[in-house]
Amino acid sequence: MKLWLAIAATLLLATSAQTQSDTSSGRAFLPSCLAAADIVQGKRPAADSDEMAKQLRRAAICFGAVTAIMNLEPFLKPEYAACPPANSKVTSNQVVLIVTDHLKAHPEQLNNNFHQLAATALAAAWPCGK
Repeated sequence: MKLWLAIAATLLLATSAQTQSDTSSGRAFLPSCLAAADIVQGKRPAADSDEMAKQLRRAAICFGAVTAIMNLEPFLKPEYAACPPANSKVTSNQVVLIVTDHLKAHPEQLNNNFHQLAATALAAAWPCGK
């Protein structure tokens, strides 16, 4: 009996750890970034509808994540550095579209960490000179 309890506890912990790591994957963030991209591109449900509220809640996750990445970008490793054109103001709308396009273009990477994928997308969009 103790052996079965130990096995069940181990499986529960392993499943829990796997579920927690999935919450930071590109796959977990993709729906929120698709919703954010729709908002940026003007594709919105009727105002004051339940669908609009749902889209806004979903999109807020992506907007928050890309805002954090934009603010932390100067502290990232050089391979994740992004160098937007000089004298340009980068907006969260631009970043959402770049990141969402990258996620859609690389479905094989969706199990990877979203924040790393987003930083990679920005570095690819705005590479730094060597």
